Amino acid sequence: MKLSHSLYLSFLFSFFTWHLTTGQEIWTLEKCVNHAIDKSLQMQGSQLSMKNSEINVKEAQHARYPNLSASTNVAWNFGRTIDPTRNEFITETFFNNGFSLNSNVLLFNSGRINHSIQQSLINNKASLKDVEQTKRDIALNVASLYLNLLFAKENLQNAENQLNLTNSQLAQLNKQIAVGNRPENDRLDLEAQIANNEQTIVEARNNLNINMLNLKQLLRLDPDYNLDILTPAGLSIDSDPDLITFNELYLSALNNQASVAANDLRLKSAILGEKIARANLYPTVGAGGSLRTNYSNKGLSLKGYDDTVIEQTVFINNQEVKVGFPQQIPQLEKSPYFNQFTDNLSYAIGVSMNIPIYNNYSSKASIQRAQLNTEQASLNLDQTKETLKITVGQALSDAKAAKARYNASEKTKTAQINLYNNAIKRFEIGALNAFELTRLKTQMESSMINTIIAKYDYLFRTKVIDFYLGKPIAFTK
Repeated sequence: MKLSHSLYLSFLFSFFTWHLTTGQEIWTLEKCVNHAIDKSLQMQGSQLSMKNSEINVKEAQHARYPNLSASTNVAWNFGRTIDPTRNEFITETFFNNGFSLNSNVLLFNSGRINHSIQQSLINNKASLKDVEQTKRDIALNVASLYLNLLFAKENLQNAENQLNLTNSQLAQLNKQIAVGNRPENDRLDLEAQIANNEQTIVEARNNLNINMLNLKQLLRLDPDYNLDILTPAGLSIDSDPDLITFNELYLSALNNQASVAANDLRLKSAILGEKIARANLYPTVGAGGSLRTNYSNKGLSLKGYDDTVIEQTVFINNQEVKVGFPQQIPQLEKSPYFNQFTDNLSYAIGVSMNIPIYNNYSSKASIQRAQLNTEQASLNLDQTKETLKITVGQALSDAKAAKARYNASEKTKTAQINLYNNAIKRFEIGALNAFELTRLKTQMESSMINTIIAKYDYLFRTKVIDFYLGKPIAFTK
């Protein structure tokens, strides 16, 4: 016995689906969201910005501590110069090696360090808010694609059910034709309907594949990754848009949207930036110390003394007389390398004050730029709030419209199903032809598809409301 065209296609699809689902991974919405956040390049960029802000905090905090630096020099000197180990002019070529340690600490700077630390901490909090906002945005995007997939799967199932229903009607019609109750031409309408149902299935399957590809791209998975999503047993709607006022939703969004908090923190950071800039107008006081030593290959050290008598000629009563004077002659030798480090060691400590008088308009320009940054940050915050107000208003309006559309589509679907069921009874007793039955079936299918579309649109719109209310994105309670 030969299989019909539709049964053959169904067999191939079932075999193909069974082959693909072998070893297939079923992902929940939570797993999709977590994977998308983990693999998101946008998320990685936000985390890098957060790490950079953490570094800025440590840098600002360490500005309170003294610095410490070391230096060394090695040189060959030619011509007349001062030997640093003997502090005298020599005209010999000599080798010199010096070492030094220097440390400075800022004692007073009009609160610049404290304000810098506060600013860096605020910027770090703003970066954390950016990361939080990025996570929520990714979760909403994943939920949108997840819902699209659920819609595509349900739409495909509905198309397959309609094909099975049409095949069942054709089987009944064939029986009536066989006994002579129906003309042969009535079969043509149902066969055309079967072909239309098969085309609908192909389109629904293509739509399912496209939506699956979109989800894989968002999750940064390979297109051939064997993935399917978990279909919840029941989809819940937590927020009724008709019970939520605009002011309630907007105030909740202001408190829950991390982007608003981040821009508010950046405004506070800009105000601190003005104080930091003004600190350049005031004196700064610092303290410092240094430790130095030198080595020279011409350096000498005292080895000891030789006792000797130096004779001098003197005249006594016009008589030349030689008189001896005992003296000690110092014996010098080249000083060893490490001995010179100890012998030539010197220390210094001091306090310094820097009083700005005129610095080519640099300080005033910095203050003016800081003031402009504050104005820009204030504008950004106002713009964020204004955009949020428009977005929230549109989201609430869309949710209410989606609810009304879904309720209306449910009524239409119920009416069309009742009308179609009545038509089947009339068709079975011969009071309705196949063409009219096909027309009513097409209307019913259209109403069912419209209901599915309206249902998922309404569900997504309510999830957007949940997003602004600060609720987690979930499809089941």
